[in-house]
Amino acid sequence: MTSLSHSLVRLGHEVYWFTSRLPGTKDYEYLEGIHVCRVPIFLSTFYKFPGRQSFPLTGLLPAIRLAMRMNVLQFNTFVAGTFGWLVAKASRKPCLLYCHEMFGDLWRRIGQNSIEKHLYPKVEKFIATSPYDYFACPSEYSKKTLIQAGAASRNISVIPHGVDFSLFNPEARGDALRKSLGLEGFRLLGFTGRLAVKRTGQSKNLVALIEAVKYVVNELPDAKLVLGGFGFEDISPIIRRLGVEEHVVCAGARSFIDVPSFISMCDVVVCPALADGFCFLLAEASACGKPVVATREGAHPERVVDGVTGVLTDGSSEGLAEGVVKVLSDQDFSEKLGRNGAEYARDQYSWERSAKRHLEIYEEIIKKYAS
Repeated sequence: MTSLSHSLVRLGHEVYWFTSRLPGTKDYEYLEGIHVCRVPIFLSTFYKFPGRQSFPLTGLLPAIRLAMRMNVLQFNTFVAGTFGWLVAKASRKPCLLYCHEMFGDLWRRIGQNSIEKHLYPKVEKFIATSPYDYFACPSEYSKKTLIQAGAASRNISVIPHGVDFSLFNPEARGDALRKSLGLEGFRLLGFTGRLAVKRTGQSKNLVALIEAVKYVVNELPDAKLVLGGFGFEDISPIIRRLGVEEHVVCAGARSFIDVPSFISMCDVVVCPALADGFCFLLAEASACGKPVVATREGAHPERVVDGVTGVLTDGSSEGLAEGVVKVLSDQDFSEKLGRNGAEYARDQYSWERSAKRHLEIYEEIIKKYAS
């Protein structure tokens, strides 16, 4: 939402965010052209659960008051999507729900308890059938999950996200990071993001990626998996259990502006996820001119042209390993994928284009609401 909002501001529009107030933050700030309005939530130090689940309760009336001053309202799933339509109806404003994805039946596989397995799919159906004026999502895959949850296909538009090409481009360099981690001379497969294997983190399929390392190093003994992001302590026991400690390196969490150096350090970037509404990692890796390997799940086939910008595989550890070895074993093939990926990213992922498409929908539902 940050890049989209900045694009809208550059196009001359006024943007307000309405969100939770976490410890150490202010009720209101004006940040880089965006009005940020925050409302307290219960148990804010336990934000993921149950803190943010209280947002519909503490935020409803303040959201309605703020909405009265707006021309159009946009809400995002998951938490805000449950009550955004009510804010719109109460303030008599047109509204759009941007849905990254719905897990649907996947909840039965990745849910950690009865609430997640059985209640969350019902919440998704409630959101998808709520009286929003319009829905938008970043991929055809996301649109499919919305329709499966009950949304009307005629009211859904696919608006892909963009990439910040000032950061993610083939000129980005990862040599210094590679050297600081002592990885010079190794062939590196990399993943950066939330390193979670519990709860919804199961959808990231990182266990299969770690298992794939065993197969990769059998073929390429000088290969190492580099992981960046938060949560390494959660997967460390799995790495030890699989006996691949010497082949897996933790690069740690890093700021957004440092992600290009991580991507550029890698010889191939891998996304093993079982569901992805867009997958910024694949788009940003391609923008950096890096070959990618990804499962055929979620929106990955929309981000990767198989054999042209990257390699698509099944979600098994063997399949991921086969894709990685295919790329790392053929330098010419790898370089071709990287070049093609950079061109493809430039053509497909524009934040300005995304912002203009949002504006078209805003204008459409504003006119429809006024008639």
